[in-house]
Amino acid sequence: MLTDLVVSQKVVKVNEFTVVAVPIRTDEPVEETGTGLIPEHWQTFYKQQLANKIANKVNGNTFALYTEFEYNQKMDFTFALGYEVLPGGELKDDMREFIIPEGEYMVFTTAVGPARQVVVEAWAYIREWAKKNHRAYKIDFELYDERCIDPEFSQVDIYVSI
Repeated sequence: MLTDLVVSQKVVKVNEFTVVAVPIRTDEPVEETGTGLIPEHWQTFYKQQLANKIANKVNGNTFALYTEFEYNQKMDFTFALGYEVLPGGELKDDMREFIIPEGEYMVFTTAVGPARQVVVEAWAYIREWAKKNHRAYKIDFELYDERCIDPEFSQVDIYVSI
């Protein structure tokens, strides 16, 4: 066990796939404080049942994407929530299509616990890891699969582009 925050990490090769998601723009310092836009975006995504508006879903796994990094004093980025899709679906409302590029990713598996807590803790670990390791800052994503049915007892895989 690496720490109490991340129970495993390994390099995996990911084949290209497409995610349709609802994006917002935010920055790293505000998100690190816990007062950022991401928690509210999750609430809006579920309250407005935006998942039901995404056509051609491959499965029920939810993806949280981090992309379009802008290297400034704040490290702005796009955060988006959505689902892997088959080609040809219609985009509704504020949805966008994101291509997850083929490549190598370091996958960090969180401890089991409340999703909102274990993911934040794992990202703190990843930020420290990135100080000594290469992080590509292309597109990173969290995978919420069957291990996340109970949000209070969840385990999440976080894929970081390397």
